[in-house]
Amino acid sequence: MKVTKSILLVSLAISLLAGCKKNILDVENLNEPDVTKVLGDGGDVENAASGLFNTIYAGEHYTNGLAPVLAVAADNVSCSWGNFGMRDMSYEPRNNGWNNSPSYSNKGLTKYLFDKMYSAIGSASLIMGAIDKGLKIGEGGAGNDRVKAFSKFAQGVGYGNLALVFDKAFVVDEKVTVEEKIESAVPYSEVSAAAVKYLDEAIALSSGTFTIPKEWLGTQADYSSSDFKKLCNTMAARILTNMPRNKTELAAVNWAKVKAYADAGITKDFTVIQDGGVKWYDESSDYLLSDGWGITNMYVVHMLDSKQPQHWDDNAAFPYPAKSTNPQDDRLNTDFEYVPSNWFQAARGYYHFSSYRNKRYDEMYVTAKGPKPELMLSENDMMRAEARAYTGDLPGAAAIINAGTRKTRGKMTDVAPVLADIVNAMHHERHVEMYTSGLGLQFYEMRKLNLLQKGTPLHFPLPAGTLETFGASMPFYTFGYLANADGKGTSNGGWR
Repeated sequence: MKVTKSILLVSLAISLLAGCKKNILDVENLNEPDVTKVLGDGGDVENAASGLFNTIYAGEHYTNGLAPVLAVAADNVSCSWGNFGMRDMSYEPRNNGWNNSPSYSNKGLTKYLFDKMYSAIGSASLIMGAIDKGLKIGEGGAGNDRVKAFSKFAQGVGYGNLALVFDKAFVVDEKVTVEEKIESAVPYSEVSAAAVKYLDEAIALSSGTFTIPKEWLGTQADYSSSDFKKLCNTMAARILTNMPRNKTELAAVNWAKVKAYADAGITKDFTVIQDGGVKWYDESSDYLLSDGWGITNMYVVHMLDSKQPQHWDDNAAFPYPAKSTNPQDDRLNTDFEYVPSNWFQAARGYYHFSSYRNKRYDEMYVTAKGPKPELMLSENDMMRAEARAYTGDLPGAAAIINAGTRKTRGKMTDVAPVLADIVNAMHHERHVEMYTSGLGLQFYEMRKLNLLQKGTPLHFPLPAGTLETFGASMPFYTFGYLANADGKGTSNGGWR
């Protein structure tokens, strides 16, 4: 089911959090209650809190944002159509970069994600400010900890997404102020540290007893404070694990900290129940998965069956691959479907072609109603394994992988307790099992292993619309293009 969404233009006002001046977090959200008008009523504030994660989810998964761009840039999904920036970010060679001009037709993709995160962060901060000033939610303030924990969760996940996607951002909340200038933005490393700090606060608050209503998270059932605490831990591990922009930064990750978070993380999939686009809709995955739209990149098909080519050469004479008969990974049979002919235009590059598409969620997307994993137990397992692998516990890492979806769903051979084999096995699960779950997981995975094709942006600049708000001088800075390949903002490596 495809739902046409009107783009809600969210204005971001940048100024001081002082006196009569506005705060960077004064973000108008036309789709939610104006929390500044309800801060004096506990019930209304709780209602505002209930929509925080939905705002984040929309920013992550609507086609107004960057999910399709990240999927094709990572060579996880292939699509030559010009929609949602997919063609622009999948050219080969990767010499198209990110066009950060105010005149670029897809300039709103970065702005939408950026503003959605600040909308949730801003609302959460206003809620926290009201509670800090003595607002009671529920009888005697019985609901305060739940709302505070959920607000801190929103701040953590919101800033986590900003740190993972952008080169820098503005870290402000109910207590932290910034000056009205571009220089107030801090590097992604500092944004990441702030995100984890907010999640630590949510974890501490979740030591009590409360229930997160299913409507707040879009889940099938309510979440106990214990399960919510696990979710916060996994979110913190996700941020730390995916933050590196290259192998050098990968080696510098605090893997002991990742291990602590992941070991205390989720014990079941965190699944959002799609409702046909009323409130919960992973719209980007609908397009990335649908017949006639996204197709599985041959890079992934080759993982599933090494007899398949790893790349479709840009050549009309390239032989069309036959259907696999005995793949190493059984998920090629269960989760994917052979495509006997392609729907893309050859003039846009044969390298977009593939012989397989993902069919795992076909039944759900007939009506876009039903379960769609957002954060899989497998993702947490791979972070547990990765933390062990990079701290010297290779047998422990291999044991986790061999007890997981590699074997239970893929029916693959055991991975040996060898670092290179373990890294390859985790890479495999992130491209296959986690296909279209979470925002940008495959992009982050390729990035930290220096596998993004040369010329691919390693992260994105502050949006053109935001730079315009600040009155920045043009041309606006950006990342990507072969000439800029420095391994810091633009990939200088690549798997091919």
